[in-house]
Amino acid sequence: MQFCLTTYRQVKIYVGIIKNKSKFQIIFIRLRLSGMKLFVIRLLYTLYCAERWSYRIPMRILEPFINRVCKWLYFWNPFGYIQKNNPTLEHYIRNVYKTMEVVFYDINIGVGIARAEGTLAFMFVPYEMLILSVFKKLRILPIQNSHFHIFLIIACGLSLLFTHFMGQKDDEYIGYFHKFESHKNNTVWHVISSIFFIGAVCAGIICIMWWSEC
Repeated sequence: MQFCLTTYRQVKIYVGIIKNKSKFQIIFIRLRLSGMKLFVIRLLYTLYCAERWSYRIPMRILEPFINRVCKWLYFWNPFGYIQKNNPTLEHYIRNVYKTMEVVFYDINIGVGIARAEGTLAFMFVPYEMLILSVFKKLRILPIQNSHFHIFLIIACGLSLLFTHFMGQKDDEYIGYFHKFESHKNNTVWHVISSIFFIGAVCAGIICIMWWSEC
């Protein structure tokens, strides 16, 4: 009887240790995923900022031309719609620029965020293909040159899924973007993201060189 009680206590303690270990493992995995998500969203934020900056330069250059077109449209007033909703030319020009800001800069539907998301999705592809290239070069896996396009499609699909679930799903990045706007270390993260982007370009070049070898 005493032996059974001792064995039961030992089993209970062992089960408790396993449960606690499982909890720590779950917490560790969640922390790793949280850190990974933050990194991916930081990359997206840098790309979005770069897109905004790239649109501002041509907008400033084309500003006189845009103002002339707005002036011509305002006084032409097709269908009577423009002057009906804009009492003055200045009011109409302001509304045009506000509309253009939404089209290019809006973090929900703007062209800038759409291009940033697309760039982010394919930034991971060269790294994935580089890993496969290493396996191919070291003959770890029997990969043929003719398999390049197949693995490229698979890598693109995995990258799209990864970036989607790491921040783009349900527009999770929007809340992070608002927090990043007030951060003081954005410059540091922009540099890190730029290095990651350059690394992706280099990985792509190395990958193409190794896959081109006979």
